[in-house]
Amino acid sequence: MELDAVGKAIMQYHLVPLVSHSNLGLEVTMQRVDEQGHLSTQPYPKALGNQQQNHQLHNDFAQTQLKISTPAMSDLSALMNYLTALNTTARRALAADDYLWPLSSTPILPADLTDIPLAETDDLGFKRRQAQAKKYDVTKLMTTGTHVNLSFNEQLFTRLYTETFHQQYASYVEFRNAVYLKVAQGFVRMNWLIQYLFGATPTLAITATKAKPQRTSVHSPAGRFNDVNGDYTSIDRYIAKIQADVRHKNLLSISDFDGPVRFRSLGQLSTLARQGVYYLEFRGLDLDPTKPTGVDQQAVEFLRLLASYFVMMPALPTAMVEQVGAQAAALTAQVTTENPTTASAQAQPAQQVLTALKDFVTTHGLPASDAVLLDQLKQRVADPKQTLSAQVAQQPDALAWATQQAQTYQKAAQAKPFALPGFTNLDLSSQLLAERALARGIKVDVVAADANILRLTHQDTAQLVVNGSGTDLNPQALTTVLAHKVAAKQVMAEHGVQVPASQTYHSANQLIDDYDRYAQGGIVLKATDKTHAVVAFRIMPQRQLFEQVVHQLFEQTTSVMAEELIVASSYRFLVIGGKVKAVVERIPANVVGDGRSTIQTLLDRKNERSLRGAAFKYPQSQLKLGTVERYRLDSYHLDLDSVVSRGTQILLREDATFGNGADVLDATDDMHPSYVQAVEKLAADLHLQVAGFDVMIPNLYAELTPDHPEMAVYLGIHAAPFLYPHVFPMFGDSQPVTEQLLDGLFPTN
Repeated sequence: MELDAVGKAIMQYHLVPLVSHSNLGLEVTMQRVDEQGHLSTQPYPKALGNQQQNHQLHNDFAQTQLKISTPAMSDLSALMNYLTALNTTARRALAADDYLWPLSSTPILPADLTDIPLAETDDLGFKRRQAQAKKYDVTKLMTTGTHVNLSFNEQLFTRLYTETFHQQYASYVEFRNAVYLKVAQGFVRMNWLIQYLFGATPTLAITATKAKPQRTSVHSPAGRFNDVNGDYTSIDRYIAKIQADVRHKNLLSISDFDGPVRFRSLGQLSTLARQGVYYLEFRGLDLDPTKPTGVDQQAVEFLRLLASYFVMMPALPTAMVEQVGAQAAALTAQVTTENPTTASAQAQPAQQVLTALKDFVTTHGLPASDAVLLDQLKQRVADPKQTLSAQVAQQPDALAWATQQAQTYQKAAQAKPFALPGFTNLDLSSQLLAERALARGIKVDVVAADANILRLTHQDTAQLVVNGSGTDLNPQALTTVLAHKVAAKQVMAEHGVQVPASQTYHSANQLIDDYDRYAQGGIVLKATDKTHAVVAFRIMPQRQLFEQVVHQLFEQTTSVMAEELIVASSYRFLVIGGKVKAVVERIPANVVGDGRSTIQTLLDRKNERSLRGAAFKYPQSQLKLGTVERYRLDSYHLDLDSVVSRGTQILLREDATFGNGADVLDATDDMHPSYVQAVEKLAADLHLQVAGFDVMIPNLYAELTPDHPEMAVYLGIHAAPFLYPHVFPMFGDSQPVTEQLLDGLFPTN
């Protein structure tokens, strides 16, 4: 088919990339159920906050329905990552016996449908749901699925209108409306094919085991909770039809219109034509039970491709819209009610449509991935058993299969509670903050993944966060200064706190030449510009080992600080809002003997713990056997095959950082208040709202007094401190530091 005037203009002005990268948003509704597949009796998760204010995770018709809504994005991979993160966040907020039902078919509902708890976001909304329950079939209101919101890049409309179509349309809004209208008409015409390819509900209810299986029971005409059809002849007639159905009480309200496509704007339906269509909402996707998110990415890709096709192809003549719409409805009724495991009566037309779409893709320069997608979808037409609905229908016990899927997805979401799927290219603290932000309805944009920069947005407030906790709540100049160890130490000393004596070296030979100077005592070597390149020796090692360690450090940095070793325990104080919110103790990497196991076995056993793994990818870093660790074993006259007596602790290092295998213990409640007050005073003097303070303290229970300042020696300050050690300590209580940081960033949220 030949392109219409819009399509030709798009080709003329090379605007195909703008068309094929339309903005997409997803609204995915799922039911909360117990492990047997019964509707959940658990209350709405408190961790998801206020249902009215949280536009990302909130209720739908029933209290058990959880609606997951993403922002609109042009990058489909980013969109699916965001959905994955939201889905994981929602699962982690559930009670122990709660799961997310993977099907659009209803789970096991109460025998008395009036026992279904309705969503209670507010009094007005609750009364509206009560009215819906009286007017409509509650069973159909309890089905779930995915709505896809689609809008085109505004630059596409402005270019086309300015270059060509300002002469043909009375206004810019009228032109935009005309484009969205023909796309909506196209979706209505192709609804039958969409349902064939992505339908996944052989029965309306999972308990309807004797019902004739269908491709989609939810999106067949009989599955809709009302039978009001939309008029897609024009925007004005679309508005008038819905308003008339409300007046005639066919619908309780405008929002109850259940057609396959809705026109959406920023205002009311009555002003839609004047304000213009803002986006289209396609309402016809079943949940994909083979995906934890419930969404098949191919379905979203296909809808985007269809939209691109409809933009560039001619619209239906106005006189034919009603007739073609009726034919499309009949096709949809036929295809959706077919047995999902058998060939469709519309298999040949389906193949023809997909072939035409592939020709469109190759002829007009759309992404090559679209052609690959169409080849894959053709296989579903050729072999109906590859469709989602057939996969569900072929399960010998659909209920058991669905509950198993729900439990598998829930278990996977909990497997690594420190990582947020969809955002795993960020550091751990950023992932933790992102998860809690999503749970509270705060939009999370990844500005730069390689630099761990996030933009958090809620209502009219936006905050940039670096490395999970670096914010503009701190003075910018000081934040820069604190990144350099030498400068940071000078700042601390100027504010009257104890710091270790030190000297900075700019070459390995220079430091090695001073070996004899340090030979009689302990030493700590630190890369001045890297947080975790640290080695400590309580007793100076032999010169050969010292030289080896120095050379290794200078391979990572251009300058090394040689620092006096402080004999005490290492603590990290986390300050948020100027107050100490959490404290952890760091015990150097070690193993504890049991009288039977070799050191190698003890190491392996410790490293196998679920929270231990690669440094900074897991909350607790693995113990490794490097130069220093092997030296420490030799100093004990031990090797990996040695068996250590029960209860004996073998220190593998003498420095304790979050990246070298240290054990992390929560000490928030144990720390003497005098140390907390001292840290808070230093934070106030420096005007730091968020910071991590590393302090060496011999006895956390003994009071810090002015006469003995050496009881608290400050090693460093971090303007973007890690959050994860306080959330996932090896021993002790998890501290809610991510929530506390969000409270500081969004005080009214």
